[in-house]
Amino acid sequence: MKIKKQIKYIFGTAVFLAIAAVLLTLTTYVMRPTDKDFFRARVAGFYAEDRDSLDVVGFGSSALYRYLNSPLLWKQQGITSYGIATAAQPVYVIPSLIDEVEKTQSPQLYIIETRRFTDTDNEVIKENRLRQIADNMKVSWNRFKMVTELTEGFEDRLSYGFDLIKYHGNWENLTEESWEYLFNAKEHPLKGWSVNSRHKILSYLDVKDITGEIPITEKSEKELREIIEKCKKENIQVLFVATPWQVTEEEHQKDNYIKRIVEEAGFRFLDGNYYAEEMGLEYNVDFYNPKHTNAIGAAKFTTYLGNYIREHYDIKTDHSEEVAASWDKAAEKEEKEYEKAAEKILKKAVKAIKAAKADQTEQY
Repeated sequence: MKIKKQIKYIFGTAVFLAIAAVLLTLTTYVMRPTDKDFFRARVAGFYAEDRDSLDVVGFGSSALYRYLNSPLLWKQQGITSYGIATAAQPVYVIPSLIDEVEKTQSPQLYIIETRRFTDTDNEVIKENRLRQIADNMKVSWNRFKMVTELTEGFEDRLSYGFDLIKYHGNWENLTEESWEYLFNAKEHPLKGWSVNSRHKILSYLDVKDITGEIPITEKSEKELREIIEKCKKENIQVLFVATPWQVTEEEHQKDNYIKRIVEEAGFRFLDGNYYAEEMGLEYNVDFYNPKHTNAIGAAKFTTYLGNYIREHYDIKTDHSEEVAASWDKAAEKEEKEYEKAAEKILKKAVKAIKAAKADQTEQY
């Protein structure tokens, strides 16, 4: 009888702790701040995708979510893709993100945007950059392990693993949208893509004759090689991509350095700056700042990327009717959003180009 009571007590305690853990996790998800259609929505949107429904998954900074128009890639190629991207996303989170993806998806191809490997500030782990990804992931051992390893020496280290410590006072800011994240899985209407209708005239640098190399930082190279080794060890197919922008000669030589390392390891490297003309990019129309395309530029990049993937990878695109319906819905929304954005961009571009020509005439 005594043993039965002990078993009953242990079982009851385990059930209580399990329920408490679930409630604590759900409370954490609700208390996290929302940020419209940006980082919270984009990361949570990944978790809302049907299991084993994504053909391609990408990692990177704004250079991914501004360039990769996933609904358009679906419409043109029948490929389902999702970019788990946050602003200036640190490259040191990529191995953990791969593990996170593999829990629910089996992508046939990963895309890693390489711009952050060329940055010198990749040496320091910054709170806001880490939190933009970590504080939007689902609570799990993988997430806890990631933040524990990356925050060694931090004063508020515990608040990264248990972010309710940081956000417990957010109850005053709760909205109806906050409750939509109860399970940290809310479908993103554009599958992670971010529409932009701004415009800026840029200058174009033809990099095809720039052949030299400039090494990236020692830390960045170490992280790059560790990612490569992980992908090789786990038989993961990955395409490294440098998205096109107003690149300098020095920055392109860093891309050349990365390209050599990647290709020596047996992976492909797509240099968007090298193929900018083939993409049809117009630097007086298709960008909104020196580092990002607007909606028109993103469409051109995505079209080229889709053709490149089809040419170099054997991607199977069989999907259930339910999955196809979800992506068709996203494609319909993308088409409407693109048309509105493109109209705004072209009006701004015509005005800006006329003004630039007038200024040039006045100078003479």
